[in-house]
Amino acid sequence: DYRAIFRAYLADPDLADARARWPFVCMWDNHEFSWQGWQTLEDYGDGVKPAQTRKVAAAQAWFEYQPARVKKADTDWNSFTAPKVNDTPVTAFDENGLGQEPNNLAAIHALTLYRSLRYGGNVDLIITDNRSYRSQDPTDAPEAEALGDKNFPGLVPQDAIEILDAGRTYNGGKPPLTMHFAGKDIPNWRKNKPPPSILGAVQKQWFLQQLRDSRATWKLWGNSVGSLDARVDVENLPHDAAAKWPSEGYATLTGGDWCLYRSERGEILDFVRAQAITGFASLAGDRHAFFAGLLSKDLPPRTYEPVGVEFVTGSISAPGFAEAMEYKLPKDHPMRALYVQQSANGDVWRAINLTTRHGVRSSLSLAKTGDEKAALAQSNPDVAPHLSFVDWGGHGYTAIRASSDALEAEFVCVPRPIARSSTGDGGPLAYRVRHAAKLWRAGEAPKLEQTVIEGTPPLST
Repeated sequence: DYRAIFRAYLADPDLADARARWPFVCMWDNHEFSWQGWQTLEDYGDGVKPAQTRKVAAAQAWFEYQPARVKKADTDWNSFTAPKVNDTPVTAFDENGLGQEPNNLAAIHALTLYRSLRYGGNVDLIITDNRSYRSQDPTDAPEAEALGDKNFPGLVPQDAIEILDAGRTYNGGKPPLTMHFAGKDIPNWRKNKPPPSILGAVQKQWFLQQLRDSRATWKLWGNSVGSLDARVDVENLPHDAAAKWPSEGYATLTGGDWCLYRSERGEILDFVRAQAITGFASLAGDRHAFFAGLLSKDLPPRTYEPVGVEFVTGSISAPGFAEAMEYKLPKDHPMRALYVQQSANGDVWRAINLTTRHGVRSSLSLAKTGDEKAALAQSNPDVAPHLSFVDWGGHGYTAIRASSDALEAEFVCVPRPIARSSTGDGGPLAYRVRHAAKLWRAGEAPKLEQTVIEGTPPLST
């Protein structure tokens, strides 16, 4: 089945042309194994189940269809020797959440994909595997359903995320027994557990060493999943709003990326600061959205100290969050204006861009006045000082250019790809936006400069 899917994708003439023209440096995500997969386990809503044989089959098909010099048990690049494994429940985990069951470890180590590539004097591309060694999502429990509110789809209280992520280390080793949300005290099911990990202990040690030892101007992290927080100041909703956020602090909008693994993300950023590493940039995807911003361990009202930059690329064709909300939310949903709006001429506005970048009052102002300038006048400067660009519905790709003194990321966005273009150039562009970071010195904070080259980004800046 995996082979059939690879062949189907590779039959796409545009992808064939792209692979013929450019070298591809590939890293798998969850879909190459299982949508909700982590390590050799999968969960489709009916509990975590072992799938070691499936993981090995996925690794073999990936090796056969992706050109990559990666590590495996044997040295023959023309064949894949599959380890013999059985689907066995995984019950024992180390402090980083890695399952110690022998079949789990054998399947995981069938291929080692994390690696580093050097491009001249300016770039080290350090690529991590963010799926094979990760521990279970800290919100992946039935109890987590109590942390959602139907009036605010996709939003979760940030303080609860911080408590669940830190586990037994929260508050100096004194985590709360419960979390209060929507008038209820929800049991803290992770109060006795260690913080989760995306990288795992061995890969994380390798990654930090790569960062520390790199002599390239730019240390580019091939990160695959985003790190920039997407938080919403729902506590600032006016008293006459159609619904009230049932908590006192920020909400966060996330989908299983580094925003849920905050302790390990903070550990990495602390290391970058302590080692005085400059030119640190994360290149990510997975969100089906364009993001550009600065990486900081904390945001206001806590200490805000950026140590790197991140660029998250939009998907080529997979729908984004704004598109999902456009069709999922009823037209009379009380908080639809925070997600999507419709202009007088029928255009759909990605209001979630404005909500994430400038706050809820900006989006409500836009819904009331239809005036973007008036909406920006209601911007909350504290909600997203780290973000310079957000587009939850953008499709396209990102081009990175590195020189001895600057790093540029150009977001190239196409209209929603519903129909194939009839012209040889691929059709019109929605926008092109360039973000540039000049190389900063140790102790300095990085800065991003933005230039709109073409088109009009939708409520994104």
